[in-house]
Amino acid sequence: LFLGQYCMAQTEAVFKLTLEHGHFYCETTLNGAKAKLMLESGVPGLMMSEAFYEAHKDSLKMEVKESDEKIRYLGGLRHVKYTAQARLRMGDAIFEGPVKITSDDNELKIPIQMLHHPQDNSSIVKIYLAKSQFCVCSRDALQKLTREASDWNLTYNQFGMPDITTSLTISAGGYQKTITGKFIADMGNASLLFLNKCNASVENLFSDGKISLKDARDKRTGKVVAQGVYAEELTICKRMYENVSVGVSTFKSLEECGFLGLKFFTMPAIFDFDEDKLYLCT
Repeated sequence: LFLGQYCMAQTEAVFKLTLEHGHFYCETTLNGAKAKLMLESGVPGLMMSEAFYEAHKDSLKMEVKESDEKIRYLGGLRHVKYTAQARLRMGDAIFEGPVKITSDDNELKIPIQMLHHPQDNSSIVKIYLAKSQFCVCSRDALQKLTREASDWNLTYNQFGMPDITTSLTISAGGYQKTITGKFIADMGNASLLFLNKCNASVENLFSDGKISLKDARDKRTGKVVAQGVYAEELTICKRMYENVSVGVSTFKSLEECGFLGLKFFTMPAIFDFDEDKLYLCT
């Protein structure tokens, strides 16, 4: 409550989050219409269900165009029926960017990189998942918020997902290995870290068998449904973790080493999307 009051005193837009099924949601409004939004960074715009659009199109006031676009999530393919370019009031913040209205997904997903402060239009988002909240910040507030924070350069992949280049050190089974590469900051991933076997550096982590992958099997069928590695110690972005499980899978469409998920962002992190910087606070 104190932090929320502080942010509001600084005219920051504060949103309370709830955790459901490994994802964070905020209940707010879009142009006055009540909306429950899933926090994301890996979607190409505000993903909106057709049902929500039809129920609130008078208040949304968007000029939509018919579309036959298809978007592939990890959970399957989604069909986009309409698209729009919109600037919408989201609670005390602003969303500006593409809107994708889907016929086969009932959830609303909001990409944090398209959120703006209502006064100076800055795109600066502070994520503090340990306190279940995030703020959309002004440029004036940034200097104080990032005091004593480490900073990392943000780049974006072909899908517009923000990523950072860093080293990863894994200690497992008495062996230690380090790789360097790009990792996607993924608000839609519930894990701490998920690795991509299609990346050559990740493949080299396990190629000699010293750090071995373990299979996770379906209890009913015995079929391998996932792989992973148990790390006694793991360091990424100069943050150290002990006794963690890391998922490993194949993502053929991605070149990055993997994903930094929600458990990585329990400590405060500030994305400055205007200046392409990520600040990690202690």
